[in-house]
Amino acid sequence: MSTDALPVGFDAARVRRRPTLKRLFDTDSIDTSHETFSRRRDRRKPRGRLRPDELMPDRDGAPPVPEIAWLQERGYLDGIEGELKSGKEATVYLGRTRVGLAAVKVFRDLAVRSFKNDGRYRAGRFIGDARVERAIANRSATGRRAQALLWAAHEYAMLWRLRAAGVNVPEPLVGPDTSDIAQAGEVVLMRFVGDEAGPAPRLADVRLPPDEARRAFDDAVHALTAMWRVGVVHADYSTYNLLWWRGSVVVIDLPQAVDADHREARELLKRDAASLCATFRQHGIEAAPDEVLRVVVAG
Repeated sequence: MSTDALPVGFDAARVRRRPTLKRLFDTDSIDTSHETFSRRRDRRKPRGRLRPDELMPDRDGAPPVPEIAWLQERGYLDGIEGELKSGKEATVYLGRTRVGLAAVKVFRDLAVRSFKNDGRYRAGRFIGDARVERAIANRSATGRRAQALLWAAHEYAMLWRLRAAGVNVPEPLVGPDTSDIAQAGEVVLMRFVGDEAGPAPRLADVRLPPDEARRAFDDAVHALTAMWRVGVVHADYSTYNLLWWRGSVVVIDLPQAVDADHREARELLKRDAASLCATFRQHGIEAAPDEVLRVVVAG
């Protein structure tokens, strides 16, 4: 895939966002010829946490997540091996693909998610369809579906954008073409960070010797700086969303990330710096959030 299509930099991303999200909610641009009525009906039912064996297509009925079937049909995904973790807005499964292990992130329906106050992060994101905007505001079934699509598409966009900028994030396995991302729906498919022995641990879950802890902290500050340099604020930055793999930090969980022109970007960046410092104290690192913020903004 050519990196020419990737949104590099803050201004370029803002220019491209309009046709991208407009197309995402344009149902005429999505191939639904493989769907039955029952599958479309199932999409409107609130979906919570699913067992791995419930995800893959079954000859006897429609899959609860039609996008999984589409990923399999198109050769993106070969199978689901098991569950990796269940979070406040999604469940992540271990999948197998032609290129190796993958993380399969399936967003939950807003009706059954514990993390529902996402309006703060969505502010300023262009949708381009007044009906969809009203549906999201009313939290109707259509609005919840559109909101999950928006979060998944936004995470794909951030993964492609940050990888192009050299930030160590998981490699997205769908996109950057918008039509493919739209077909993937509420499922974000990424290269698995880890190996056959297990997933890379979160920094919140490991004990590091002092020298490694300092290197991990410096790496995390560097990643936060690189994101700000290209106009992105993570907005949930701490050791809980940082993996430690082969001596490097990997930044994960980006659906709530905002652009630097977001009305609360500076406040969210300040919160990220404070959260990073607070959660690194378990590793014996004492750092002042104001100093971290100064380093990040200075670039």
